[in-house]
Amino acid sequence: MDHEKILVTGATGFIGSNLVKKLCNKKNKITIFAGNSSHLFLKGLNLRRIEGDVRDYMSVLKAVKGSDYVYHLAACSLNSPKDKNEIFRVNVLGTENVMKACLASNVKKVVHVSSCSALGFSKSDNIKLNESNYLDFKDQLYGQSKKLGEDKVKEFVAKGLNATIVLPPYVIGAGEIDPARFTIFQSIAKNRIKFAYPGGGGTVAVEDLVDGLILAMEKGKAGERYILSNENISLLDRYNLIAEILKKPRIKIKLPQISYFPMYLLAAVLQKVLTNTPITPETIRWSYNFRYYDSSKAKKELGWQPKIPLIESLKIAIEYYKQIGVLR
Repeated sequence: MDHEKILVTGATGFIGSNLVKKLCNKKNKITIFAGNSSHLFLKGLNLRRIEGDVRDYMSVLKAVKGSDYVYHLAACSLNSPKDKNEIFRVNVLGTENVMKACLASNVKKVVHVSSCSALGFSKSDNIKLNESNYLDFKDQLYGQSKKLGEDKVKEFVAKGLNATIVLPPYVIGAGEIDPARFTIFQSIAKNRIKFAYPGGGGTVAVEDLVDGLILAMEKGKAGERYILSNENISLLDRYNLIAEILKKPRIKIKLPQISYFPMYLLAAVLQKVLTNTPITPETIRWSYNFRYYDSSKAKKELGWQPKIPLIESLKIAIEYYKQIGVLR
């Protein structure tokens, strides 16, 4: 798509900034809708900025008017029970506002970026989740909110909106600004990680994800979900890839499944007594279970072919973290 009027919500985030950079290279007329934050990758780009909040329908409607295409990435990734209202207002009400404004403004196509968290968990590493899954959501406020956001998209598809849903897994690469992402790299660099939990999940390079988002806009079917995940890997193996790149000792201990219940109870207690707990019931459930994904639908219907192996995306991320000074 070239020379189109495109609106991107959540453009100052990790995925959004990478997407906008790619779209600007295609000579489109880009408008970003965001709060007062910014991102290094947006500097010097020829784009229009509208400040606003997806929770405010009138500001969303004003931003959407005149757009041919809309990518909706704005989301709240918090997961603490104390943040429940904000999580659901941004991820559910915010999504409803964007879809409502797109329908009212006769937007040609919308790509809604959900999350593989909306698929839930599997207890086995032999099971690959696909677009039909809605599994276990206990303790998973973020996953719950993204699933409800998808429901809002489908409500407006039923009213005539042309909208496609994309589900990314754990995204890796340059541009991350959330400390929750690079803390694990810092911990491995300082030899603080002595063991890994027994679970695992899907991964994708941000560049491959961005390519998939653009393909979803061009070829995605209305109301359909597309998983954009490349490699499935255990937490232990992912940590050891990072350790290998950083030239740190391998992590040899993987906790047994039997340790799940003590760790879960510990996390529940810590969540009640600490403001910033290192583990929560949600992170324990994620870390002991599996989010392995099947992306064959996206490959078949969108023609999506990820090109960057996990180890290369980790190297790119590490180089970026060094450049911005959060990793030595």
